[in-house]
Amino acid sequence: MMLSRVNILQNACIAPDVFSMTVQAGNNAHPGQFAMIYLDRGELLLPRPISICDATADTIRFVYQVVGAGTKILVGKQPGEDIKILAPIGKGFHVGENARSAQKKVALVGGGIGTPPLLLLAKKLKQQGAQVDIYLGFRSSPFLVNDFKAITDNIHIATDDGSVGFHGNTIDLIKQQSQTYGEFLACGPKPMLDALAALAAQSSIPCQLSMEERMACGLGTCVGCVLEIEGAYKRICTEGPVFYA
Repeated sequence: MMLSRVNILQNACIAPDVFSMTVQAGNNAHPGQFAMIYLDRGELLLPRPISICDATADTIRFVYQVVGAGTKILVGKQPGEDIKILAPIGKGFHVGENARSAQKKVALVGGGIGTPPLLLLAKKLKQQGAQVDIYLGFRSSPFLVNDFKAITDNIHIATDDGSVGFHGNTIDLIKQQSQTYGEFLACGPKPMLDALAALAAQSSIPCQLSMEERMACGLGTCVGCVLEIEGAYKRICTEGPVFYA
């Protein structure tokens, strides 16, 4: 984890109110980790937590949704400008030898803006020889689909309005496919995560969930992102964001 000023290489719209930003930054990011992005504005003192979508030896890519004043400012950042980030943060997905499941066939499940952190995860799993099936759910306008298609042909899309792919949600789509998986790994809205956890429990399948909560510091100091998990209070920023269901 390192606090640094980094140069913006790209910041472009890829779907309605969804932007992709790439910065030049050496990193050792693990799938499921995130960054705190500082806006350097007095009225917006607290940084914004943004998941790491992809990473190379010298770049980090973020895909974020415009939801408030902070992300509106982020949209205005231009290539060539610099920005302050604290990254990488958190405990990401358990993959490889540290995962509970030794199975090679896994399903990645993403919902909306929870989709981006699954891209780096999919690449990591493919490098380890896993068979990766991907299920992505959106309200109407999918994004990052071509990025995932470059990794695997086993990609399934669901939209709430039926405009693309399956008309419905990702959980119903998974049930329709009737596949057997060694593990589920997911990021998305809480109702989707709850439903996936229930589905996994029915079949005793290990399931990793990336949780989202409002954060102020990203360092575990403010205790503002605490959730009750398995009978204990956990800080999403430092003890997560990924937990077993």
